[in-house]
Amino acid sequence: MAHAPEQVEQYVCLNCQVTYAGSVTSEDGQRHFHPPDDCPVCGDPEFVELDAYVHRALD
Repeated sequence: MAHAPEQVEQYVCLNCQVTYAGSVTSEDGQRHFHPPDDCPVCGDPEFVELDAYVHRALD
């Protein structure tokens, strides 16, 4: 069986639109990704997953 690489979740800062790879934690063999607490560029704490960014940006 071939191994499929796991995709890293990415997050976009809603203030300055910089994209970050999520930090990973592991619990019970499952990986969970999280955005930074605050954007290192602008300091804003608001992030959205990259997949949802287009929908959120148009709201």
